[in-house]
Amino acid sequence: MLAENTGDFGQAAMDLMERFDVPATPNNYQVWYSYAANDNPALKKTMDILIADGRRFTDAWCDDLYFQFFGKADDTALVAALAENVEESIAGTIAQILEASEDTNQFGNALSEVKDKLDSLNEAKGETKALIAALLTATQRMEQRTVKLERQLNQSSHQIQDLRNDLESVRTEALTDPLTGIGNRKAFDNYLRENAMNAMEDGTDMCLIMCDIDHFKKINDQWGHQIGDKVLELVSQCLTETSDNRAICCRYGGEEFAIVVPGQQLDRACDLANLLRLALSEKRVMNRASGTTVGTVTMSFGVAQFMFGEPLPSLIERADTALYAAKHGGRNCVRTEADLPDTGGEQAAVAG
Repeated sequence: MLAENTGDFGQAAMDLMERFDVPATPNNYQVWYSYAANDNPALKKTMDILIADGRRFTDAWCDDLYFQFFGKADDTALVAALAENVEESIAGTIAQILEASEDTNQFGNALSEVKDKLDSLNEAKGETKALIAALLTATQRMEQRTVKLERQLNQSSHQIQDLRNDLESVRTEALTDPLTGIGNRKAFDNYLRENAMNAMEDGTDMCLIMCDIDHFKKINDQWGHQIGDKVLELVSQCLTETSDNRAICCRYGGEEFAIVVPGQQLDRACDLANLLRLALSEKRVMNRASGTTVGTVTMSFGVAQFMFGEPLPSLIERADTALYAAKHGGRNCVRTEADLPDTGGEQAAVAG
C-alpha cells in the first residue's frame, strides 16, 4: 500500500524495496520514492504491471527503470527553464490585471461621489458642469487604461504562445536525428519503453528490428563522408517509407537503425525486415558531383520479440546478437533470435 502523507513516502519506498528485494542504492531509492509518491504516472503504470505480473526486480530491470525515467536530466532542466519563463509571463499578466482592477475600483468610487453630489445639488449649474467634467475625465482615463491593458494582454498572450512553440520545438529537436530527420536514440528509448508498456498492459506482441548498413566504413573511405551522409539519408527514407504504418524507425547510432514493431510476432516482423532489405537493394546511390554511380547499398537485419517483463536492454541485446549473426552469415540477410543457439526454446515458450 502506498503512502498517503509526504512524510511517509521515504519509509514507504524503503519498505517496498525490502519487500521486493531491491538493493538500497540512490538510483533505486529515487525510483521507488517516486512510485510511493505517485508523482510519475508512466512510472507507476509500468511498475504496477511488473508487480501484478509477479516479475522479479533484477539489477538489470532496476537500472533500466532508472535510466528510462530519470536518466534525462538535461531535458528536464531545459523544460523547467522554459516553464519558468511561461510562469513569469503569466505573472506579469496577472499583475496588469490586478492594477487594472484597482483602477476600476477607483473609477467606481469616483462615479459614486459624483452621484452623491448631484443628488444634493439645488440648481447649481456651475457645480453640475464641474462634476460632469470630472466624470468625463475619469471616464476617459479609464478608457485609456483599458486600451493599454488590452494591448498588454495581447502582447503577453503572444509571448506565452511563443514560449509554447519554443518548448515544442526544443522537444522535437531533442528527439530528432539532425541528418536523417527521423527519431534519434533518445526517441527510440521513449518509443520502445512506451510500446513495451502497452504490450504488457494489453497482452499484445511487440518486436524489435536492429539493422546495420553493410560495409559502411568502406563507403566512407572510398567515396567520402558526404556520400556516406547521403547513404544514411537514403536508408532512413527507404526504411520509413517501406515500413508498416505502425512501425517506428529511428537512427540508433552511426550506421545502425532500430525499428519498433508493435502488434506483430517474430515471423511477421521477420517478413517486414526482408521487405525492407529488398526495397533497399533496389536503390542506387549517385555521386552528383561526378555523375558516377556509387552502387547498391545493402543492410543486415536482426529481429527479436519482446518477452513480457524482461528488461529492455535484454531485448536490444538479442536483436543485436541476431544482427551480428546476419553479418557473419554473409550480410544482406535477416536473422532472428530463433536462429541463435540456446534462445529458440525460451522464445517459443514465451510466445506460445
